Amino acid sequence: MSAHPSAAAAAPIASAIGFRDSGVLTRSLKLFLWLAMILSALSLGSELLQLDLLNEIKAGRTPAPEQLDSNDLRQQIIGSAAFVNFVVLMVIFCVWVYRANYNARQLGAIDMKFSPGWAVGWYFIPIANLWKPYQAMCEIWRASAAPASWRHQPRGSILPLWWTFSLLSNFIANMSFRLSLLASSTSELIWSSTVSAASCIFDIASNVIALALVNEIYRMQMARRSAEAFD
Repeated sequence: MSAHPSAAAAAPIASAIGFRDSGVLTRSLKLFLWLAMILSALSLGSELLQLDLLNEIKAGRTPAPEQLDSNDLRQQIIGSAAFVNFVVLMVIFCVWVYRANYNARQLGAIDMKFSPGWAVGWYFIPIANLWKPYQAMCEIWRASAAPASWRHQPRGSILPLWWTFSLLSNFIANMSFRLSLLASSTSELIWSSTVSAASCIFDIASNVIALALVNEIYRMQMARRSAEAFD
């Protein structure tokens, strides 16, 4: 598709006006991703301690009441902190995705399939949220890499990895939550804690990959923005 010369000349000016530096937003998102990893690591350690306690009970040994109380308190504190961090992280992530899509458009990407609103909105639509958010992120990546010719850009190799671990992390976390609600016997509690420990490992991996993805998209957009400023 060819553009009228005057429209092409006006594009950098429009971009300079509309683009919004997401540096503070990106740093905030990275901070809460790091906090999520730290809390997942603490949760993993806590689950392993709980597994030791449960195995003692299964072997017929009775822990001291203060051990049980200490275990419950530790689990509650870490779980509550992780939940609060998760809520804040998701809010910041949604704002970041919206901004990344918006900025890609300001850099000159036209006819993007996903609007800034729907790049976020698809995360909350059951069934469709299994693939639509991934497609939207691929589009943001390609449009950030080369706004003027984004349709011809390859998707980043990190994207399938990011989405695979995101889905696995969410699936295992959901399984862990359901098992914890249903567990009553010692064996069931051991199984629940084992799945919870696995969930922590996948959470850490998922957040590490997300951190790399966020860094790269922000880097590409700022590099493109700097290039436009000198055009």
